[in-house]
Amino acid sequence: MIKLMKLNLILFYFLGITCFVFSAAKEEPTTITGDRMKILSKGDVMEFIGNVRFTQRNMEIIADEMKSNDKNGEITGKGNINIIYSSGTIRAHGWADNAEYNKNTGSGIFYGNVKMKRLLTDNTTNVINMTCDKLEMSDFGDKFHAVKNVRIFQEDAEMLSDEAFYDQNSDEITLLGGPPKIIRADEKNYSEYTGDKIILSLSKEILTILGNVKSKMIMK
Repeated sequence: MIKLMKLNLILFYFLGITCFVFSAAKEEPTTITGDRMKILSKGDVMEFIGNVRFTQRNMEIIADEMKSNDKNGEITGKGNINIIYSSGTIRAHGWADNAEYNKNTGSGIFYGNVKMKRLLTDNTTNVINMTCDKLEMSDFGDKFHAVKNVRIFQEDAEMLSDEAFYDQNSDEITLLGGPPKIIRADEKNYSEYTGDKIILSLSKEILTILGNVKSKMIMK
């Protein structure tokens, strides 16, 4: 028994657990809940399994499995990743296969089948959807950077670009690279608009195209 206690790896099991941890940068509590928890490597790493929910400020990350390192603040999640962000009237929901997040800095990366949905009003049908290869998040969810193969859908419009930036303070999405393009189509008309930069104001629902603006319209 004494020899076993001297092993470098100490493992504990907890069922139906709620765990409170603190982010070093702000000394504020965060919570992680799950069906089961293991404590690994002398207590530095906690592994949560089953219905895992991480909560910090205005954001939640949900996963099938999650590891939390108290020493460096790193959190990794995999399996059915859900990202829920809510601040005032702003509500967004995201999905990915994998998550890497640091609770001390409030920044993270989400990758694998990344999708985002932003509700524009209380009407659940008035939404903007976005897909991309990778989503980089910062400022505890207040900012994000969508990377590669960015596609944004809204009603009869589709926007394409290499990358997109969002800032909660301005509530705007800025599309860059490609160059960015807007496509509108219905039964009678097809139109394309390109420029150096496209700015989508979510609160005002206004699109602005800047620099080398070009348009193409086709009557069907």
